[in-house]
Amino acid sequence: METASNESFSSTDKPAPPEGPLEVSKVTKDSCRLTWKHPKDDGGSPILHYVVEKMDMSRGTWSDAGMATGCVHEVLRLVHKKEYMFRVRAVNIVGESDPLDTTKPIVAKNEFGKSKQSCL
Repeated sequence: METASNESFSSTDKPAPPEGPLEVSKVTKDSCRLTWKHPKDDGGSPILHYVVEKMDMSRGTWSDAGMATGCVHEVLRLVHKKEYMFRVRAVNIVGESDPLDTTKPIVAKNEFGKSKQSCL
């Protein structure tokens, strides 16, 4: 007969992906805010944090954009006028979930009327 600790250990798995949509807001020339929802299934172990990644579409490779303990993250160090995609993975003691991706890229730029530079 298995002990309770063995049963809980054997049922622990990596979490499900965070729930979408992965929303991008407050976009500026060098930053943006990402928001998402907790995964429906934590894999039987609490979510420790979320891994956030960004892809500069001109390069086509994912890079680290930070770690979040909640479902909101400010992505910094974007390059003005570059196009980006984002993804988030939930992490528990077992490992990382599959990613939740944005559905379309964004361009790092200030909203209309907020830039003091003239149009070229």
